[in-house]
Amino acid sequence: MSARVTLILINEEYQIMTGDIVYKDLIQLDLDVRNTDELFEVMAGRLMELGYVTGDFLESIKEREKEYPTALPIEPYAVAIPHTDPGCIKNAFIACIRLKEPIPWREMAANEVVHMVRFVFLLGFKQEAVGDAHVELLQILVNNCQRPDFMERLRQAANIEAYFNLVLSMEGIG
Repeated sequence: MSARVTLILINEEYQIMTGDIVYKDLIQLDLDVRNTDELFEVMAGRLMELGYVTGDFLESIKEREKEYPTALPIEPYAVAIPHTDPGCIKNAFIACIRLKEPIPWREMAANEVVHMVRFVFLLGFKQEAVGDAHVELLQILVNNCQRPDFMERLRQAANIEAYFNLVLSMEGIG
């Protein structure tokens, strides 16, 4: 099951389109990994199995994260919003992940700073976002992750259905 979240993208002919990007089958609750490499390996396998990414995805996301870390030091919980080259993406997605235990993740703007991250929104875009659409989606995620009540509900969500519905209830979505 998926939900329609309007995201303006541009394809090779520079035409505007929208697409489904939030999928229940990509929600992972209490994923037990020790670091970002393990997380990317698990998710790359899942994304490959379900046909969302190409075989280059794992190497690409690991390399991009090394060069451009994606942890954000927001309260009440640090979150990570990793993404990679659109050429590795077959179908656009947002994979929403709640880790069993927080893992170390380098900060987006200060690579030497490490945060303990428990919530991850792994983004996959087929093409570069038009104008400010990509930035707008990131801002929606950040704004919602700064809401203690929302993050506490994500932390306590008992199952994938509840988590999915919470993600869809974000302010600015839908």
